[in-house]
Amino acid sequence: MHRRSLRSASRAASASVSDVLPKTPARLSSSLHPIDHTPLTTNSDGRRLRASQTSTGQRYTSSGPDQMPSNATRDEMDPVLLAELAGAVSRNVPGFADAFFPASHDLQELFDWAVDAGVYVRKSSRWKSWPSSPTEGNVLAFFQSVVDNVLLRQLCSNTGARAYPYVPSNTVLIRGGDCRRKTDLLLSTVIPNGPALPTAALPRMNFARMPRTRYDWRSIRVVGELKANPHQSDTDSTLAQLANYVREIFNAQPSRRWVHAFTLCGHHLRAWMFDRSGATTSELIDINAQPVLFLRVVCGYALMDATAVGFDPSIKWLRGGVEEPYDPTVAYSLGSSAATSPPYLYAPVGPLKPVPVKLEIDPNPLFHRRSIVTRGSVCWKARRFNQPGTVSDAWPYVVKDQWRAAERPSECDIISSMQRPDRTPDLGLPEYCWYGDHRENGQPVDIANTVRRGCMVDAVTGPPSSRTRLTSSSSRVPGSMAPPLRPITEASNQQPGHNAQRGSDMPAGSMPPPRWSGSRGTKRRSTAEDPLPESAAKRPRRDAPASCNNRIFSRLVMAPVGRAIDMFTTVTELLEAMRDAICGHRTLYNAHQILHRDVSLFNILIDDDVTRPGKGLLIDLDLAIRRDRLSATGASHRTGTQDFMAPGLLCGNPHSFRHDLESFFYVLLWIATYYTVPPGDGSPTELRSFNLEVDTIFDCCEDVSRNFTYLAMVKSGFVQNPFAFEKRCLAVLDDDMRAALGPLLSAWRDVLYPPGYCVEYAHASPDDEAGLWQTLIDACQVRIEALDGR
Repeated sequence: MHRRSLRSASRAASASVSDVLPKTPARLSSSLHPIDHTPLTTNSDGRRLRASQTSTGQRYTSSGPDQMPSNATRDEMDPVLLAELAGAVSRNVPGFADAFFPASHDLQELFDWAVDAGVYVRKSSRWKSWPSSPTEGNVLAFFQSVVDNVLLRQLCSNTGARAYPYVPSNTVLIRGGDCRRKTDLLLSTVIPNGPALPTAALPRMNFARMPRTRYDWRSIRVVGELKANPHQSDTDSTLAQLANYVREIFNAQPSRRWVHAFTLCGHHLRAWMFDRSGATTSELIDINAQPVLFLRVVCGYALMDATAVGFDPSIKWLRGGVEEPYDPTVAYSLGSSAATSPPYLYAPVGPLKPVPVKLEIDPNPLFHRRSIVTRGSVCWKARRFNQPGTVSDAWPYVVKDQWRAAERPSECDIISSMQRPDRTPDLGLPEYCWYGDHRENGQPVDIANTVRRGCMVDAVTGPPSSRTRLTSSSSRVPGSMAPPLRPITEASNQQPGHNAQRGSDMPAGSMPPPRWSGSRGTKRRSTAEDPLPESAAKRPRRDAPASCNNRIFSRLVMAPVGRAIDMFTTVTELLEAMRDAICGHRTLYNAHQILHRDVSLFNILIDDDVTRPGKGLLIDLDLAIRRDRLSATGASHRTGTQDFMAPGLLCGNPHSFRHDLESFFYVLLWIATYYTVPPGDGSPTELRSFNLEVDTIFDCCEDVSRNFTYLAMVKSGFVQNPFAFEKRCLAVLDDDMRAALGPLLSAWRDVLYPPGYCVEYAHASPDDEAGLWQTLIDACQVRIEALDGR
């Protein structure tokens, strides 16, 4: 079946399979590799991966129009998100409001005007139109008649500020998501029959006459959740609702550093901010008793520029000839006809290093993370920024951005140790053109200070004394609102707070090309897997204050742009790529003293660059360590991708190069199990139609999940005995795939699991097994020659 008809069949079947999690494999990328894979843990990425698996041959794509949604239900997703955020949510953080919604004369004047106009009744300390019964419909009416049509319009009139109005989104599912979700209230760059946003001339809103518009996650800036019960602000259910929305925004807008959200439960407002380390919240705000603070928050959201709303200011574009931070939500609303440049960034990849050059990036990422608490890895195709009138179709670079855990050794440090003066490319390894930790205003970009602005309990990497605060009379935090508002001391009916100091008052969009440096960092926190009991979702949270597991933003540029290993067009091409990737692994270990530790389907590429040696690449050094650290990694969990992990590693043995070589074996077995032999016309392989009643080795591994000892026993039971391997692994392959790869799989099995081998212990020293690489390579080469180009 051709890929187009295969996708059509998948879409037609999606409704019937959305409530189950079938066990055939998910394809991670239709066009290129994901350059990143997390340690073995359960998060919403994993749920997304498993939920997208169907028996119809569906391919999972990381981005673009072919992306197939998982349509996971709230019952499926909520426990995973709560586990992902466990211990990573800091509530009632002092100084949160001052850091992100600073006081200003303009807002004080707006409040004074509201009092004079009778919009706010000072005598009774309440907004005149606030409903006595704060149902969803009544609160939406308040936002229409008071917030949009009175307060924001008046603020824009007074100051000339350009704002986004609040719009309801509670009737129609939002487009472009992984799951079927709808919010109550949001800020979007696109509204029905509305003007280009933001605008200083806000239209008069009439929610009842607005068409039932399906908003798109790509246009959404801030989301809000409304509840009548004032006690629901701190429940797991409310947290899970917001987390579902935030996950969709991170998915649709990969260059987001953070996502703003809010809850309004009864008359209690809480501002939330989610980032790659978890979430922080403001203290509860009584919108009637604290009206100016309420204005600071709701007007602050409406006035946020690209940097304040969470987009990466190091990715830029030209609008009207002016360089400013790239805003994908605005780009979505403008469409392709807008007089804007493509997004670009600066990186020192040219011959005049360290002088940075402009690299245009494709705004549709090759790969990005969908979970919240994660490295947030995103990979973009990149090329030199062309002058107007010139066109280039070649994308020679891959830019990889991620938030590495501050305690884990940086991938950049590993790469730096590999560099040679002659820059001769290694067979089976990519060329790393540039790498480093990002700096803005002379300071490293991290979660604790750059993102949260010091508003946290304790960062795991720095003492409390390292965090300074601003009073409410200090100058505006850069990027918090646009245009800048004149700061004042808060009115007496406001809660006191403290603001975190930033390194500079330079306004967003005026930064010079970024400067970079190398640095070190740490392992990320593992998340719990067990879903919370149902009763926990309803009760208020009483958890202890969460510490900030700090993360540092880093970037690397590599070449070439490869092709995912499961996009091979001939079996020979597949085996050549596997052979060269094994060569690259050997070079890493012996020449560079580095153990990879994450060999998987996702980290082996086909190299189509004919100017480079070889056909395959081994990528992603996120989990790699130097050999002198093999016994002191600091890891609290096993490292790797579960389907491809060696049984001995699952048993708890120290990670060795042998375990990585076993992972190559499981990658090839996975491909043989779930893919077809290409037809030979240049088109790539397809996922095979699979009988779900047949249990493969990978299905059994999925069934036992994180019981590592049992998983090791099950896995070894499939491969240690040659007769069991024949019956349980080779017999389930398609006939043509078995004919093509069966001999090599048997040869590799015989080498890796000889008679008497026990996965429970290492029966031979590394020196005794140093010939394993060459033995696997030789067996691969024999099979390549036998295939004769097929």
